[in-house]
Amino acid sequence: MIDIHRVTKSFATKAAGFVNALNQVSFQIGDGEFFTLLGPSGCGKTTLLRIVAGFEAPTTGKLLIGGVDAGALPPQKRPVNTVFQSYALFPHMTVAENVAFGLEMRGVARPDIERRVKDVLSLVKLEPLASRSPRQLSGGQQQRVALARALAPRPKVLLLDEPLSALDLKLRKEMQTELKRLQRETGITFVLVTHDQEEALAMSDRIAVMSAGSVLQIGEPKQIYEYPANRFVADFIGESNVIPGALFGRATASAVSVRPERIELSCASNSRQGRVNGTIVSVTFLGLDTLYEVELEKGGRLRSRSRATDKILATGQAVVADWPDSVERHLEN
Repeated sequence: MIDIHRVTKSFATKAAGFVNALNQVSFQIGDGEFFTLLGPSGCGKTTLLRIVAGFEAPTTGKLLIGGVDAGALPPQKRPVNTVFQSYALFPHMTVAENVAFGLEMRGVARPDIERRVKDVLSLVKLEPLASRSPRQLSGGQQQRVALARALAPRPKVLLLDEPLSALDLKLRKEMQTELKRLQRETGITFVLVTHDQEEALAMSDRIAVMSAGSVLQIGEPKQIYEYPANRFVADFIGESNVIPGALFGRATASAVSVRPERIELSCASNSRQGRVNGTIVSVTFLGLDTLYEVELEKGGRLRSRSRATDKILATGQAVVADWPDSVERHLEN
């Protein structure tokens, strides 16, 4: 559905002349895929989304949407719609009127508008609230109105620019489920921009991890999590212990990455052999599990997560840490 080929975007600055927000970015997004651009602030993910939407033009490179060169197409001529971080609902219009607005601007016939508005409001479970104004809705309901408005013209691609960032944690979790359901039921290609790793892992078919204008790794959530391509990805996706390879006498790897939930701690007094020895310096109860931070005898620290039902170890306790060979990831950079 989307083919991004060697796209670069440069911006002029007073201090540094031209700087690249995107550096030779190339990848494809499949038809009907839920694809996420994930990375920290300033990594170029929103710039790339704006190029797909038509709000920015690439400095160099090519963009195809549905096999058509979209480079010269203005935003309104692309088979794309965008849901922004700010829902931008019209306060003087009802829910139904907000959803209908884009269709009216496109000159869709009134009977078709009424039918489509009813269909998309049913899809986002807001049909009973069609006559309400936005100020009478909760944050989650306003988000659904914005989604319905974007879905009503039946775009081939729906772009989502951090759409859940304004919601509280519980509502954000609910909306993650709703977004995935909507994508599955409509079959539309969804492209999400977020800096929230958990959000990306929960919803995506594939994830592109970005940093400093480049794509560092693309893959399914489990692949990205279990097999990070480099140190940045290992550090950015979830939690990871990045331990110097010298601790293991391995000159071939500059570092070893192990997820906290893969590390098993036990009392050093049990005389059990482990990979590394250390002392617990903090214990944090997190509900479902407990997080331990361990100061290592040979230098550095690591974190371990265990189920909250397991025996709680204490701060200041000497421990050994162990994990299976299969969960180690050797990182060269």
